[in-house]
Amino acid sequence: MKPAPFDYACPSTIDEALGLLAGRGASARVLAGGQSLLPQMASRRARPDLLVDVNRVAELSTRTTTGDGQRLGATVRQAAVLCTGSGTGLLDAALPWVGNPGTRSRGTVVGSLCFADPAAELPTVLLVTGGALEVRSTAGSRTVDAAELYRGPGRTALAADELAVAATFPLDTEDTRSAWLEFGRRPGDLPLVGVGVVACVRAGVVEALRVACAGVHDVPWSVPVADLRGAGGRGLAQEIAELAARECDPADDDRTTAVHRRVLVRTLVRRALEQVLRPDTEIAGVA
Repeated sequence: MKPAPFDYACPSTIDEALGLLAGRGASARVLAGGQSLLPQMASRRARPDLLVDVNRVAELSTRTTTGDGQRLGATVRQAAVLCTGSGTGLLDAALPWVGNPGTRSRGTVVGSLCFADPAAELPTVLLVTGGALEVRSTAGSRTVDAAELYRGPGRTALAADELAVAATFPLDTEDTRSAWLEFGRRPGDLPLVGVGVVACVRAGVVEALRVACAGVHDVPWSVPVADLRGAGGRGLAQEIAELAARECDPADDDRTTAVHRRVLVRTLVRRALEQVLRPDTEIAGVA
């Protein structure tokens, strides 16, 4: 099947792109890498009236380090970040699992974030690291935290006339430990379950801990670990894994069952935490 007819525009500035989006609203779609959008257009699951190709907007291809972290422009390719590193250990650990070398060579980090597939790696990485998306429209700019970004499968908090111009991932410190694990049916597939862990550990004490899962809700899901103050010792990883398996809300689909996903959550959360935390690590005042 071929895509439905559409208009095509290739702006050279952000302002030009924003003008196009403001004029066409929800009938327009932005093209950066196109690794998810173009197959949907080919199957006619997506039928935009206008395709706004932002690949010639030079400002969107930049990478900078700011006080907030590593800022990746909207057309920065996944492969480029994977080759050079981002300064965010969890992002670097998850990127080799995203698609395959061919899709990573064209796919963009920001594009994956905006596509909002709840089973995809990068939206969950943004959530567990506490990252944010910078968006602009003709009315101005704003920053959307990862916790507020996702509204459902394929749905974000961005308005139809807004353009995601960059994503920022906080940089690791010397006390940061992180791990990414996932399980899929075949290499390159979206995971049945993916798990990301980020911890700040000083002198054997966990001062901050975040755990999030892909593939178990209709948005990336944070495991509620805040109530585990005082817990610790060798059973810590297993305790959090049991909590995650109990509280998650997976669904049956054509790839696997909800029961299987709960088993995967329990196993992957435990293994990821065991990579990050020593047996004698304790929790005190988890943020």
